[in-house]
Amino acid sequence: MKILLIEDNNEKQQAIEYVINTELSNAANKPSVVHAKDLNSARRSLYSDLFDLVIFDMYLPDIHQVSQERDCSFELINDFSESKNYQSEAIALTQFEINEIEDIQSFNQVGITLVSYDSSNGWKAALKQKINRASQRVRCDFLIFCALSKEKQAFSSTGFTVGQAKNIFGMDCTDISIGNFNGFIVKPHNMGLVNMAIIASKAIELFQPKIVTMSGICAGVKGESNYLDLIVGKTCWEYQTGKWKDGEFVQEPYQVDIHRPLQVDLEQSTENESLKNIIRNGLFMTELGEMSIKVAPISSGSAVIADDEMMKRIGLQHRKMAGLEMEMYALYEAAAQSLCNPLCFGAKAVVDMGDSSKGDMYHDVGCTISARYVANILEQQLGKI
Repeated sequence: MKILLIEDNNEKQQAIEYVINTELSNAANKPSVVHAKDLNSARRSLYSDLFDLVIFDMYLPDIHQVSQERDCSFELINDFSESKNYQSEAIALTQFEINEIEDIQSFNQVGITLVSYDSSNGWKAALKQKINRASQRVRCDFLIFCALSKEKQAFSSTGFTVGQAKNIFGMDCTDISIGNFNGFIVKPHNMGLVNMAIIASKAIELFQPKIVTMSGICAGVKGESNYLDLIVGKTCWEYQTGKWKDGEFVQEPYQVDIHRPLQVDLEQSTENESLKNIIRNGLFMTELGEMSIKVAPISSGSAVIADDEMMKRIGLQHRKMAGLEMEMYALYEAAAQSLCNPLCFGAKAVVDMGDSSKGDMYHDVGCTISARYVANILEQQLGKI
């Protein structure tokens, strides 16, 4: 468990740490306590790192051993609510009487429990309760979203450790380990943007991952992609947004882009021949000999498209569109709007061209190469974060 202890009084700090160490003495992993003795270091820690539990003292100097203590509650409450720790367990231990504090409601509104630090030892019970709640919180390093069971099952061929399926708060989650990092493969109840938007938002807020991704299969665009190419979503949008007027649909697509530094790494992966060999290893389909990895625009919509004319109409929204699928935009938008702000990318394999010849022949291989690509990129990125 990772704990941020914001406290400038050494005696009080030692008393708090004694309770922490006693309560977690039998835990598998010993607590890691980060100390902040002034406002500047507290604010820096809140924004730069993710903690399971934050313990506040509201009277601090701006700079330790330089400035005088003052009431910093306004700054700390705002910073906590706007930081990646906004869902962490939090408690403020104050030596003032609770009824003397004017802005108690401000603490309650952001989920900070306000407790008097006095000789009655009631603060110890409150702190122990927070420690126990924080220790039960499920966090992970990464999340992989798959809309289909076959897409999820393909991760068994990546060489990484796939564990048991679990029901976590009503979500279909499967354990997966990549090196020293742990995550979940999450599958929504049904395909489509709405189901993915709900499950992605819920999982990101619950698990607070560092990076989220999506694998699976998609339709390609003639002239921009071929069978079993991997399309990594550089820009993603929903093709269905707009307005019907006088019998015509006027398009109004809203786009989400991937993080620029991540985009550089993904574009470099398109030229990595050893990575392509890992992806193709043990698979025997002629199209794999010419397989390309493309970082390109990809569009999302809730309907399965098997119509050449509809593919052309959707393609007019972006002349470089290379793929069409049903969920990626929802994940990109959920990640972009989350305060925990995880890195996000998606990669899907082309298994049809969205026309009347649509079939399942390439599905299994497409799921496998997409899963292998995503797993290898995750391993690379997790080592950097």
